[in-house]
Amino acid sequence: MKTLPLTAIFISILSTSLPAQQLTSGDVLGNITLVDRNLGDISQQIKVPRQLAPFALSRLPKVDKLTTEPLTALPDSLSIETVTGKHLWFDVEVEQGWRAVKGQWILLADDLNKARLIAQGAVIINESRYSGLGMTLLRFNVPQALDSKKALINILSTKASLSLARNHIYQTQSQARQLTDKKVVREKLKTQSPLNACQLKVKVGLVDSAIDTNHDAFKQANITAKSFLPAELAASVQHGTVIASLLVGKTEQLVPLLPQGQIYSAEVFYQQSDYVQGATLSAMIAGINWLIEQDVKVINMSLAGPDNKNLQAVLTSAMAKGALIIAAAGNEGPAAPPMFPAAYKNVIAVSAIDQFQQPYRWSNRGDYVDYSALGVKVLTAQSGQRVGRESGTSIAAPHVTAALACLIAKIGVNRNQLLEKLNESTIDLGPRGKDPIYGVGAIISR
Repeated sequence: MKTLPLTAIFISILSTSLPAQQLTSGDVLGNITLVDRNLGDISQQIKVPRQLAPFALSRLPKVDKLTTEPLTALPDSLSIETVTGKHLWFDVEVEQGWRAVKGQWILLADDLNKARLIAQGAVIINESRYSGLGMTLLRFNVPQALDSKKALINILSTKASLSLARNHIYQTQSQARQLTDKKVVREKLKTQSPLNACQLKVKVGLVDSAIDTNHDAFKQANITAKSFLPAELAASVQHGTVIASLLVGKTEQLVPLLPQGQIYSAEVFYQQSDYVQGATLSAMIAGINWLIEQDVKVINMSLAGPDNKNLQAVLTSAMAKGALIIAAAGNEGPAAPPMFPAAYKNVIAVSAIDQFQQPYRWSNRGDYVDYSALGVKVLTAQSGQRVGRESGTSIAAPHVTAALACLIAKIGVNRNQLLEKLNESTIDLGPRGKDPIYGVGAIISR
């Protein structure tokens, strides 16, 4: 915007205050002189601030240093310790940004390759027979020089190399919580609390964190739990409490999917940080084996992580024993690559939708998605006698788990018949037929 000099402004004022015929040239010049003198007096009273030197741009921090990391971000290397401070292992970032136990690997056990590993400086942690799965696995640590697949396959047999994989770490699939007081206004819950899937006595397995069984929501719940963490490692109770409450948690605000259900909880998660929980593959394998030994036919895995040959082999064996595996599709976003175990063949992958049957914005998409279910701002129990709203594919998976548990109680364990019956109850929300967002359709509890 253009500005006029102050002198011109005063002239304008004077010219409008005096009749034109009375304003002589002498009067104008006299007034101008007076204005200039007054302006000079004013300018002497104005204190002009000292001119500061410009910023030295070279001293500013780099933009990438100013970027804030999400609360779920972890350091490249994280020491996992017992409650007394004893170091157990390093939780580290490995290939493709995944996490694993530093220097630790798993393969199908045999004496020949065990001897080869020991000769090269590997330390055998255990050789475990999993009777439920019909597998024996060798878990071992290697020196830095051998801590890569390329290095290890040079000393292993071809057959052993096929089962070689890191002891990867998997994470829960629910997003930031909205904690609220126990006395949530009931009117706010009507569209966000699930209805019963059935009133039948069914068994459901969870591969998750421990459950805060002291929560009022579980006063009448039937929960059998077993920990697969080291004895002195503090167990997380955050995520398991949430998932269990969807299935069997009951309060004035919470309506369980399976009010008569029995939960078998395989406790595998520890706290990586205040916001993130992790589970080693070795703990998950032991937990799945226990669930198979307990004759649990429906197993909920609200977790995700990398492709791992041993995880795939374990789940293939569990499904061969008649188990149905339901897994969270992942919360990495629509363009993200597949997450596992959800993307394995015959594992039932579940994406999340909101109460308006719109897809959750962070839900993974892909051909491997089988079903969708409510998973956005769902009311759940929280550890420490709290309730809150959770979002994520972790929250959606139990809806499909509950539906399948109810169907097994009604028609038996034939997989094809179960899925055919389940497909009949879905609501096709996307393009006709199966699609990458909703799968076959949405499972809506009625």
